[in-house]
Amino acid sequence: MYSFMALIMVIVVGVTAGISYLIADYFFKTNEQELAEKGNEMAATVEYFMGFSNSMEMLNRYVFAVDRLVGARIWLFDDKFELLAASNINTDYKQDGTRPGIKDLTMLEGSVAEIAREIKSGKLDTKVITILKDVYSGKSVQSQIYHPYYKEQVMLVGVPYGKPGQARGAILLAQPLSGFDSFLRDIYIYTSIVAILALILSMFMVRSLARTIIKPLVSMKDSAMAIAAGDYTRKVNVHGQDEVAQLGKALNALGNDLSAFVAKTERAEKIRRDFVANVSHELRTPLTIIRGYNEAISDGTVTDKDMIQRYRLLINEETMRLERMIRELLDISRMQAADELAPAKMQPLPLGAIVRNVAEKLMVNAVERNVKLLVHVDEKIQIMGQGDQMVQLVLIIGDNALKYTPENGTVTFVTEMQQDGSVKMTISDQGPGIPEEDLPFIWERFYKVDKSHSRNVPGTGLGLAIAREIIRMHGAKVQVFSKLGEGTRFEITFPKDKVISE
Repeated sequence: MYSFMALIMVIVVGVTAGISYLIADYFFKTNEQELAEKGNEMAATVEYFMGFSNSMEMLNRYVFAVDRLVGARIWLFDDKFELLAASNINTDYKQDGTRPGIKDLTMLEGSVAEIAREIKSGKLDTKVITILKDVYSGKSVQSQIYHPYYKEQVMLVGVPYGKPGQARGAILLAQPLSGFDSFLRDIYIYTSIVAILALILSMFMVRSLARTIIKPLVSMKDSAMAIAAGDYTRKVNVHGQDEVAQLGKALNALGNDLSAFVAKTERAEKIRRDFVANVSHELRTPLTIIRGYNEAISDGTVTDKDMIQRYRLLINEETMRLERMIRELLDISRMQAADELAPAKMQPLPLGAIVRNVAEKLMVNAVERNVKLLVHVDEKIQIMGQGDQMVQLVLIIGDNALKYTPENGTVTFVTEMQQDGSVKMTISDQGPGIPEEDLPFIWERFYKVDKSHSRNVPGTGLGLAIAREIIRMHGAKVQVFSKLGEGTRFEITFPKDKVISE
């Protein structure tokens, strides 16, 4: 606030000083030029009076008339610094308040003698003497001095009269500056009033700026400190579209981004913990079975040959399941480290034939569980991809659909060309469905909708995680639609650039 008000004061003072200087400069130049012109005109007339007339009355009349015309006091000197005539300022009015008439001008001769005596007694002002010397040398002089007789600051113009190169005397025209000083005082008073009003206005402006700038900045500071302390819900109230408002919006966006990042980090940490717990559980179960059966055989607890053979088969199955789990984990890690498949690694794939072949492989299990498999594919559709991965993708999703479909249910495979040139593959079942809150997490490793990890549905919990990576590497998109009690539908869309047109 103080800086703002000081700036206003500097501007007002600077403008006032500049205007005053320009006005004074214009006033002095104009008036000095006018007085010099009148002085030169007087020089010719005075030379006439001095050469052809000895009447001082007529000379005084003329000096008095010029005084009235130009508003300047006039002194007329001879070449010996003697005052010959003067327009006495004290004779402006008579005692009754009226102007002196022509007949009253005879009194000026006595006034001139009185002024001359006062000047001689005061020995003239040294600056006036210097000006007179310059005038006697034939120069015209313009200056502002303190007049020794009128006791005030005047604008003084001196011109010589006489023959060219030989001055006979000097004419001094002195115009008082009291009126101009009064004018400047009026300017100073006016600018002072303007400065006071500007300061008052600046106080209101500063209060307004405090509301529109300072308070939002304080709010931003508090919000930044809250964010630094971990509170990402603290927001800045933003009004307008200026830079401060944009800064507030940026800070709010930062809080939202940090909040989303922290939520994502917490979710990733939860997934990591769940992953460790799930891996521990999934690995511990086969290891426990293998160890238990192996100890029963080794310590002789089981002696029946048929039981020993059965235990060995169970140990072999659990070992193979453990090996399969480790292999799938390695596959996921390898796929996550890879980008999209390079064109050199892709080849034309008959998607309809792949889907039909996978459905035929699942047919044995479907018959055992009394589940119907329906296949509606377009045999003409071909896409660019990696054959083994595409078979694995269809097999993972189709096997999951078969596992969760109850007896007498139906699993449907469909491939179709879309109007925009893309290809959509749909695999749907009539299983129990997936709760809406679990849909975003079904692609995570070891994630199971059944949190009890029951073994009613076999599997390692890694299939969909592998399927997601295959979909990503092929540049495809996947959507999952599910309702409890109505089943689940997977829709995988391969973009137009991955489709081979006929």
